[in-house]
Amino acid sequence: MSEKVLDSNALKELAFKADELLIAHDHKKLKPLLEQLLDADYTFESLADKAQFYYLLGNCSEELYSSRTLDWFSDELSKSVIYFRKALHVILQIEFPSNKALYLKSCIETNLGNNLSSQGRAFCCIPLWDDALKSFENPVTITSKATHELFLANNIYDPGHKHYHYFTAYQLINLGLERLEQLHPEQRIPYSEDSDFMAFKTWFEDHYKLEDFDFYETFEEEVDTKKQANYLKWCGDNKLFLNDLNDVCVSKIVYQDILTLPSFSQQINPALSMHEELMYHGNFDELKNDYCYARYLIFSARNIPNEQEHLFNSTYPHVEDMSHSITNLKASHYRSAFRTLYSLFDKIAYFLNRFFDLNDIKHDREISFDSIFRKLNSGKRWKPHAKLKDSQNCFIHALFYILKDIRDVRDSTSVSRWLDPNAKAFSEIRNALEHRSLKIVDDFGYTLTQSDKAVRQSKLEKLHDEIANFKTQLQNIIGEIGTTDKAQSKAKKTKLDTKKQRLEKKLHQTQSKVYEQEKLSSHSLLITESEFGSRLMTLMRLARNSIMYLSLAIHVEEQNKPDDGKLMMPRDVPLK
Repeated sequence: MSEKVLDSNALKELAFKADELLIAHDHKKLKPLLEQLLDADYTFESLADKAQFYYLLGNCSEELYSSRTLDWFSDELSKSVIYFRKALHVILQIEFPSNKALYLKSCIETNLGNNLSSQGRAFCCIPLWDDALKSFENPVTITSKATHELFLANNIYDPGHKHYHYFTAYQLINLGLERLEQLHPEQRIPYSEDSDFMAFKTWFEDHYKLEDFDFYETFEEEVDTKKQANYLKWCGDNKLFLNDLNDVCVSKIVYQDILTLPSFSQQINPALSMHEELMYHGNFDELKNDYCYARYLIFSARNIPNEQEHLFNSTYPHVEDMSHSITNLKASHYRSAFRTLYSLFDKIAYFLNRFFDLNDIKHDREISFDSIFRKLNSGKRWKPHAKLKDSQNCFIHALFYILKDIRDVRDSTSVSRWLDPNAKAFSEIRNALEHRSLKIVDDFGYTLTQSDKAVRQSKLEKLHDEIANFKTQLQNIIGEIGTTDKAQSKAKKTKLDTKKQRLEKKLHQTQSKVYEQEKLSSHSLLITESEFGSRLMTLMRLARNSIMYLSLAIHVEEQNKPDDGKLMMPRDVPLK
């Protein structure tokens, strides 16, 4: 791939050209332009230019590869997400962003949110739009979020929650109307007189009063202890409750994991015991319980000092291995939380498999979050599951794309790497945690372990040079031995054999040192406390959203299920 310098003026020309093609929806010319841009390795004058370039790639890919024309599992649908994430990663590196950079950041976050929303990820997109509105109150973002709130209101099965999503959409539409002049003419269409926005606005004003929603802000949650109050506030502020209202509201009324399984049809079967009839409800409750346990572990661990000891592991002397690893209750809570959260995805897959009858019971051991969306035993090529291939259920699609965030999918471009490019992959952490060795290291201590990295790297390179040199010398000696004439002295041949043996010994010793370095340096995965904490929070949000998508996926399927004439009876789910 050739390397080119792309200066600011050339980038502006490219962006202008791309915008013309995007507005005209000219795919015939847009595709070769995108291919041309991808065919070179560019250097840029600034980080802002580099972010602008990836943003341009994202917009072109979004236009070319649409969910309206491709299968929902198509790899091309992830391309724009990757480019927007690359753009966001770059622009976040700017220490003191200008207003222009902040506007670009809001555009990137808006379009990334739009792409996640098109993948069915109804909760993953909202934080991006919220961040976009914080950095620059982009009216395009307001339109996207208002549209999405109406979508949520139409897909949430709790009537009370529907009302609040309507309220949020109404507020956003009014905010959009205040900023109408900032929009291009084609962007004002959602606010035109006969638009859905205006029809909804009139309907809302006919059916609701703004004071009807005051209690959402004034509601007071009763708590028993200060710790409980702090825990609930931390969950609410970080939007960690299994509650769709927590995505748009952080007041105390959302301090509950209220999401349940939706109503679903179940035939009368006298062969089932009571707990078997309630199996799915109990399983969903178990998923919630595991998630809440992991969430509480993280909350409990975050304020434990790194040096604080605990009686659980005070029964033996601890080795000082100079890695500055944390081995107290804090680290153990973090590790347990990661294990619990990561296992939730496979449990969600198992739930999907049984509830939707995707595979025969005999294949239970093959079911995982990775396998649930593909055809089992499909060989080397990834093929979609026959029962999901034509699925119109956007929340099942959402679960598939969360899979791509946490694990690389065969025959697909790696999306997980660009979720957080500077962090260790979830799968790498999980593999080290379960099968090898993982050490959570104090941040400052980690810098100490890396302080002599350059020196060690230099010594390792020297060993590799010695190996190459020994191999060259051996080749020369072997050649010399091969050409030694029988008439020549036996002493010379003996001398060459002795020299060859010495070189082989030196080569083996040097190779042994390199192998030992490779073996021991890869034995443990060292990860800083801050990085592990950040990955945990991301994993927790993905797990939380996945549980919610599972519930909504079932609701969508039940809504679309044909009436087959079977006798069905509603039932109340007993609570403890």
